[in-house]
Amino acid sequence: MYTLFAYTRDPAQRVVRFAVDQDVQTEMTEFLEAQVEYFDREREEFAFDGKYKPDPGEMLIIDEFDDIDNLCDAIAAPINFPVADPASLPFDQIKALFFGKPDDDGETSVYFQVFDRRKLISSTGFSIFHAQNVYKKIEGTGLILDNKIMARLKGNVLKFPSFYHVRQIFDMTSYYQEATDADIREFATIEQIQVTDLDALVAASDSWIRKKLWLIKTSGILERVPPNDIRAIAAEFNIPVHYEQVDGTERLQLPEDKKALKTLLRFLEEDYYKSPLSKTNFVTNSKRALSANSAE
Repeated sequence: MYTLFAYTRDPAQRVVRFAVDQDVQTEMTEFLEAQVEYFDREREEFAFDGKYKPDPGEMLIIDEFDDIDNLCDAIAAPINFPVADPASLPFDQIKALFFGKPDDDGETSVYFQVFDRRKLISSTGFSIFHAQNVYKKIEGTGLILDNKIMARLKGNVLKFPSFYHVRQIFDMTSYYQEATDADIREFATIEQIQVTDLDALVAASDSWIRKKLWLIKTSGILERVPPNDIRAIAAEFNIPVHYEQVDGTERLQLPEDKKALKTLLRFLEEDYYKSPLSKTNFVTNSKRALSANSAE
């Protein structure tokens, strides 16, 4: 049987467990076991270097990953961890769900699902579900389990198919690098952006900008997210974005002003966050509430 845990942003309750009844436990374990079998299927593995983007059927590996929160301890002794209580821990603080089991070799495998506000069932709304030919109201706060695993930690080896998703779970600062001048010039060739003065961008790029450019390039977010979606989400945070048609393609204009550039890069690198319960906007690295007139 798998015990389900939440990995949270709250340092006082970093790990909490979910107490479920026996029927739910049995069904949930079957549901998760199918995901484990799929994730653990044989796939070609590549050491993570921040440059290679795996294809389906491939996996990235970090061999010396630091499990700073000792998540394996939760799998070994679930009873030592508090039960998840939405009265004391708003579920919008959950960044991942995890579960695991001891392996035949004596080590423990811990599997992770990314958790976001789309998987939250909030008591502040009015949620219904279909059962026995009618719809019934969902009472209280709940959550939806995903149908796929995004990472596995075994010992000090972290496996994952997507850097974009794994960095929503873990602080990956120690595992990424700053963009070099050559990386910045390569970034400027992305079809979805327009750089007015490339030499000026290279010259203006301090350590912070270089790290953000490297992360944005690695995540591939500009290639995945359509311009209309970027505009709509940016508007929620009062962040100006400007597109121009270039050779028949809408391209995001990188600001020449350094402050405006940093605001845009922080947005593209998803440092902004909206609490689904309080509807408050935050800068995620500090949880500093944003003012209505400023994205900084």
